[in-house]
Amino acid sequence: MRNPSGPRRLMVLGTGSGVGKSLVVAGLCRYAKNKGLSVAPFKAQNMSNNAAVTRDGGEIGRAQYLQAQAAGTEPDVRMNPILLKPLGDGKSQVIFLGRPLGIYDIRGYRDLKVRLAPQIVEVFHEYARSFDLVVLEGAGSPAEINLLEEDLVNTRMARWAGADALLLGDIEQGGVFASLFGTWSLLPQEDRQVIRWMGINKFRGDRSLLDAGFRALEGLTGVPVLGVLEHLGDLPLPDEDSYRVRGKKIGGDEQVRLAVIVWPHLSNRSDFDPFLGDPGVRLDFLSLDETPVGAIDCVFLPGTRQTVGDLEAFRRSPLYGWFERYRKEKGRVVGICGGYQMMAGDILDPANIESSRPWVNGLGILPFSVRFEKEKLARRVHVRVREGALPFFSEAPSSLEGYEIRHGRTLPHSGGGILDLYAHDSGDFLGSEGQSSEDGRSWGVPVHGLFENEAFRRRFLEEMGPLTQFSALSCGDRLEGALDELGEKVHAAFPLLNMQ
Repeated sequence: MRNPSGPRRLMVLGTGSGVGKSLVVAGLCRYAKNKGLSVAPFKAQNMSNNAAVTRDGGEIGRAQYLQAQAAGTEPDVRMNPILLKPLGDGKSQVIFLGRPLGIYDIRGYRDLKVRLAPQIVEVFHEYARSFDLVVLEGAGSPAEINLLEEDLVNTRMARWAGADALLLGDIEQGGVFASLFGTWSLLPQEDRQVIRWMGINKFRGDRSLLDAGFRALEGLTGVPVLGVLEHLGDLPLPDEDSYRVRGKKIGGDEQVRLAVIVWPHLSNRSDFDPFLGDPGVRLDFLSLDETPVGAIDCVFLPGTRQTVGDLEAFRRSPLYGWFERYRKEKGRVVGICGGYQMMAGDILDPANIESSRPWVNGLGILPFSVRFEKEKLARRVHVRVREGALPFFSEAPSSLEGYEIRHGRTLPHSGGGILDLYAHDSGDFLGSEGQSSEDGRSWGVPVHGLFENEAFRRRFLEEMGPLTQFSALSCGDRLEGALDELGEKVHAAFPLLNMQ
């Protein structure tokens, strides 16, 4: 399957979800980019509600968007042909080449995969021709033996691509040697052959303690253990695409405390990553079955793939009573996308886009209604804050950057929005969006990514109290530095690219 005259293909497989595949791929991409190669990531199928928008308005997994940044190439829907956005009850919205195909249950999607597989192989080879190197990522474990015949993202994809694979295990999860050996041993011979190396991730301690295990594993499999990647610690990189949310971040001198409510179908939690690099800021992620202790400066209602369902779960939860008291005490509330939609007076869904209920009461925090429509808006936008709309940001720069992914449409009860939106490429005016309470302490927008703007985020934080320090580096600069460090660490652990 390998084509010596074509681009080189490497693949990172894992013994399970969350073992670090996404960041290792990003590290390989950044190292190759820094050595002068044209490189791109590829993941045939991803399951995540943490999505990003490409220049042409297509959706891809946020992890592939980060990997494209690491590679120094423009994010492209061909990097992630299938994106599954889970809805619960065994159903997912299927995004193919950036556009929604529909909602499928497990059985329907298994049939769909068979039809899409040839197209994915064709897309990959067309895409790969433009680069010196393509780094592929697997999903979950390649040894799901009940699904091997329909696999299109792990060892079969490696064979179709002609890729040599690194099998990665996570030592933090325990049983790393058993998981590596068990994964390899369950695979058919033709799939074992693509695994050229094994590696261990998230290690802390004396590496020499692993040597006997390496020798035994190599003796059992004939596959060399390439290396060990140490735990990345506080390296400021976004989390992998998974259902696990990053835990509490506590700074040494906390002047501002922010809280993000974790919906059952939380999406685009990456909106809050910029705060993780700010000194003096504490960011808590609150599950619905807990209530915070102590003062909170602002509560975020983040995005969700199930606005109505998550709103109803919220109302049934212990956290809701605390939230209502917080609001009555004039606490600050900010909603983004699905969380913003919850702040409406009512939510209309006559076509059952997100639920089986055509109408429900919203939280009634802001003066608007929201109506779900079949056509999804997915686009990058320039944003201008209207004069006086947000008191903390009265002197707006020429524009902010953001993106939208939504079925909901805002129906204001009176007045206009707080943001003017413009098309990212053409600059055409798209309309006004977002709402604010009269006192400005509660507001919401359907736009993701606004807090990545340094001036906007800083003034937002300063409204809650004087900050004694603020990071000297922008989010972008912090990310670039972290990616460079990641690239060096990944290469040192797994020297797959011999470019001296």
